[in-house]
Amino acid sequence: MVTLCQTALPRIVAMRAFRALPYAVCVLALVVTGGCSSSSPDPGSSGAGGVVSTGSVKRLAVTITGTTVTPAPAQVDLPLGSTLELVVTSDHDDELHAHGFDVEEALKSGVPTTLRLTGKEPGSYEVETHEPALTLLTVAVR
Repeated sequence: MVTLCQTALPRIVAMRAFRALPYAVCVLALVVTGGCSSSSPDPGSSGAGGVVSTGSVKRLAVTITGTTVTPAPAQVDLPLGSTLELVVTSDHDDELHAHGFDVEEALKSGVPTTLRLTGKEPGSYEVETHEPALTLLTVAVR
């Protein structure tokens, strides 16, 4: 004669095995994504969207439309000795100035302008336009 416990035992064992499955899937997902993190965008602690890091060069594209800066002005962390490649496109002619890096470039309407800023001295430096006076970002060299 077969008892109720004998027929339920295989189901109980199977249920216990399936309980561990979600944990195993989570661990696997963390391992896989952790191994690929070197090629993904690096927002860092800056919170600036669109910052992409490749080795010791970070790239950021900024668009100016009237008085609107996209992405919104934020702080970008730049390790000492690393380079920030900033590509700025404006809807009007202007002057682009990177304080602390002593770099000025003319902005032509609709034409992307690229600045390469290398962090040589620790500090916090603003990148801005002159007409109108807009802060595009702050570069924190550490």
